[in-house]
Amino acid sequence: MLFYIVYILLWIPLHLIFPTKIIGKKNLPKKGKMIFSANHQTVNDVLIVGIHLPRKFKYMGKGPLFKNRFIGWFLTKMGAYPVHHGQNDIASVKKTLKFLKEDRAVCIFPEGSRLTSDEKNQLQNGVVMFSLKSKAPIVPAMFMKKTLAFRKNTLMIGKPLKLYDQAEFQNIKLDKATLEKASNILREAIYSLKRKYIEMLQDKVYQKYQRKIIKLERKKAKVYTFAKNINSITSLDSKIHTIETIKNQKIAKIQ
Repeated sequence: MLFYIVYILLWIPLHLIFPTKIIGKKNLPKKGKMIFSANHQTVNDVLIVGIHLPRKFKYMGKGPLFKNRFIGWFLTKMGAYPVHHGQNDIASVKKTLKFLKEDRAVCIFPEGSRLTSDEKNQLQNGVVMFSLKSKAPIVPAMFMKKTLAFRKNTLMIGKPLKLYDQAEFQNIKLDKATLEKASNILREAIYSLKRKYIEMLQDKVYQKYQRKIIKLERKKAKVYTFAKNINSITSLDSKIHTIETIKNQKIAKIQ
């Protein structure tokens, strides 16, 4: 009950504070167990996932956040549960598997903690272990930049990753080597989204300027056919060259 009251009260303010473009929302399963797995640089990431995505998630959070009785109670009501990094935390493992068995959606940031760089980082093996044990699909996602308040953020969601359906992960012991192999696949699935996003932006720029070039080429063809005005043709050639240069420069800047 408290969750829905807080959700309703914060929905509009958080949408205004953290405007976010969601790409690939259709890749997020509407029901059933799943693990949402994204890169993580700020605490804002959790707020954006919670307010912009149409699933109610269970969140794995750092153990120290729950030391204060009131804060721990509130976070629990909001769907969070503690994990103690660097320890053999059997309780959080059992709780995660229990949530997945109940067909719930769990949000886990696979890098283990917030990072200061958007470079590729090593993933912890927990996410893939939970997926392989519970046969829950992993939904990879990527925040394109460090999420900030009052700035347009972008979150791209990839297609569900079903490692348990791959022959190399069937009927096999989940030892460290196997889990690291699976984590590398997940890592590539997450960070490949940034390449796809860049390609999407580059194609958008290409199409925008290409339409202008095609329009000028058609005008040039008409001038050549009916007027054969050399000065006009030269002027159009110059404009086409300028647009081509601008197009290439803008595409090169997108990274």
